[in-house]
Amino acid sequence: MSGARNIRIAILCAVAVLAACAFTGAASAEDPGRTVFVPRAVIYPGDRITDATLIERQLLVSADNPPVFGEREEDLLGKFARRTLLPGELIPNTAVRSEDAVKQGRTYKLTYNSQFVSIVGVGVPMQSGAVGEIINVRNPESGLIIKARIEADQSLAVSDQ
Repeated sequence: MSGARNIRIAILCAVAVLAACAFTGAASAEDPGRTVFVPRAVIYPGDRITDATLIERQLLVSADNPPVFGEREEDLLGKFARRTLLPGELIPNTAVRSEDAVKQGRTYKLTYNSQFVSIVGVGVPMQSGAVGEIINVRNPESGLIIKARIEADQSLAVSDQ
């Protein structure tokens, strides 16, 4: 009696597994997945990502997965590779960077604005950076190193520190 019962349980388990596989297969057939953009050929560090260097690729994911970086071509176009990007592989968010708005070692306008006072001077960035990044900047007159945000007009804005 116990042997027949074990066989019956094994058959029910097998049917449940087959039904789950069939349901998953049907769901993936209905949902083609997401389209992401991947490199067409090797993209080396420092290379600009253009339309010619990307191709579309279908990515099979479930509907509850979060968005994948590179689903929108605008996320990648005009950016620069931080590391080598291999053909057909997904591009992580950390593997690309925006174009540098300020270059290390050059002199830029440094501004501080508050409700009561506005100070304008010059500063030398300690590293290159893109718009919106906060970088270390040296005041060449005093030698003091401060943090400043890179503005779109290539100036450096100092906030309260």
